[in-house]
Amino acid sequence: MLKNTNLLLLLVFWGTLLFAQNATEESYQHWYPFDGKILDLKTLQYTSTNHELPASFKTNSPYAVRYKGLAVDKLAYQGMLFEIIEDNSILLKNLETKAVTPLPNKEKGLPMQGRSLLLEAIDGVICIKPLKADNGYIVYKYDKTGKELFGVQITHSEFVQHNELTYHLPYLGYVTHTASNVVFASYVNRIPKTVVLNTIDGSLSQFDFSAVGIIRDAEMDMDVHGFVQLDKTNGSIQVTYISDNFEFKNPSFKNITHIETLIIENTLVLAVYNGRSPEVHLMAIDLSTQSLKWEADVAPFGTNATSAYFNAVWLSAYEGKIILEGYESKGKHLQIFDGSNGKRLWKSF
Repeated sequence: MLKNTNLLLLLVFWGTLLFAQNATEESYQHWYPFDGKILDLKTLQYTSTNHELPASFKTNSPYAVRYKGLAVDKLAYQGMLFEIIEDNSILLKNLETKAVTPLPNKEKGLPMQGRSLLLEAIDGVICIKPLKADNGYIVYKYDKTGKELFGVQITHSEFVQHNELTYHLPYLGYVTHTASNVVFASYVNRIPKTVVLNTIDGSLSQFDFSAVGIIRDAEMDMDVHGFVQLDKTNGSIQVTYISDNFEFKNPSFKNITHIETLIIENTLVLAVYNGRSPEVHLMAIDLSTQSLKWEADVAPFGTNATSAYFNAVWLSAYEGKIILEGYESKGKHLQIFDGSNGKRLWKSF
């Protein structure tokens, strides 16, 4: 009897502890750090607190992985710092002891096509090395000790021979990532291809089309559940989501390069934009009718784009609100919309 009582008390204790932990995580989800300030997503007012948040919407919400972008030089992970140095090898530094360990560089001496990239994944760190010609992308996954968990090669170039001229034409580039996938797609029209790397086991899935966006899991935002293809000639997208496959037209599609998506119940929200233009379009498609539900009035943050201009967009949601954050060469902007009708509720400028 005493043993059963102790077991019951233990279960109650752990249940209370887990409830408290979940409640704590939930309490931080309405705090949205932006441009050195903290926005309360419930009231759409900046908070006056000067304390650094231990957690926030960007770390604890289902959309947290969207804010973990690719790192070019350094990435901190579980007390360790992964740092890429000039010859594209990796140094592993213990942030507590300051001890530095060089990781094996199997590609030493091979010419690079760009800079290596780092990405935090489930139970490890992903390193993408873009090599020239036939060497393609070499993608490694390491645990926090620097142990190699897998290494995968992905072809990114086509060998071209024209009379006496021979060269390799790059066609495959990074599109986006989830918590468990990295997506690459072709940007050459005559080579339709999409490659999805599973960051858990290193397996590859290939498709005979070029995706400009993906549709993620509606609840956990972890896996790839669909793709969005672009046809600029007739201003349409092809949406493939689970068992649905349909075409949707809109004039804004003709000049875009990127699409970010959200699934909210039976609605597909799209943020479409060109990485070289300040213009962003936000719209919602009713998946039951495959028709336009609403189109939002997104305020332009800038007017003119120079040759050095760049643009990136993050899309997320909180309690019926659509959150659109943009980062461009001119600065950051944040706009929030009503998810039911697309009406703009708040903007940072």
